Amino acid sequence: MQIIHSPQDPRLSAYQLLKAKEAPSDKFIADHEKTAIRLLNSTLKVESVFCTPKYWEKHKDLIQSKLSDTNQCFVAEKLVFEETIGFSVHQGFMAVGYQKWDSLSEIESPILLVNSIVDSENIGSILRTAAAFGIHTVLFDSKSASPYLRRSVRVSMGSVFQIRLIRIPNLIETLISLKASGNILLSLSLPRDGMDLLSKTKSVYEVGKQNKFVLVVGNEAAGIESDVLNLSDQLVYIPMKNQIDSLNVSHALAVALSHLLG
Repeated sequence: MQIIHSPQDPRLSAYQLLKAKEAPSDKFIADHEKTAIRLLNSTLKVESVFCTPKYWEKHKDLIQSKLSDTNQCFVAEKLVFEETIGFSVHQGFMAVGYQKWDSLSEIESPILLVNSIVDSENIGSILRTAAAFGIHTVLFDSKSASPYLRRSVRVSMGSVFQIRLIRIPNLIETLISLKASGNILLSLSLPRDGMDLLSKTKSVYEVGKQNKFVLVVGNEAAGIESDVLNLSDQLVYIPMKNQIDSLNVSHALAVALSHLLG
């Protein structure tokens, strides 16, 4: 391991001033102890680790077993650590990993599709919920935020490392193909006007358990795109009381999956 004395050390470029806007990259930051540990225990490749002496002593066996070059473990006192990343922390342990994306040929049901969701914290919470209920694959359309953004990884608490993640360049083409292979297409959406949609809208309590399906969750403000709703086999909604008309998307997902999965 390498002792770091300056927050300007060029070897720490991946960790410096983390609150700055993230640039497109094939790497990502795990910036919480539990998340970094889950990264080190995953099959993903890890580029480096940055920690304080306390966490080096606590996790050095795991770090040494994962990093092929332990010179890529950087250790700094807490003040230098915080000056490097640009904010105060309770836990001085971070890691940089390489993103992993699977292909459509590796898709495995049950499947979740994220449609135009741009809030990175919502993405992280969705991944954590999906993993908790046994979703095997999460698809991301071209309009959705990356699950590897720092806030997404953090909020997911490492769940991002446990699920197949697939980018889909053509949303409708992919959904048509998935339906043709035997998946029922379900969209988590409030009832909409128009008899064509109302006729296939059901309460989550009516749908029952499903074995092979794609569940679509949509944009925080606009909901699921109309082309996806029209293609769906069923629109699934959650009945609510006290004039509440919506839930956070990850909370709604948890309710839906608790009824759809056996």
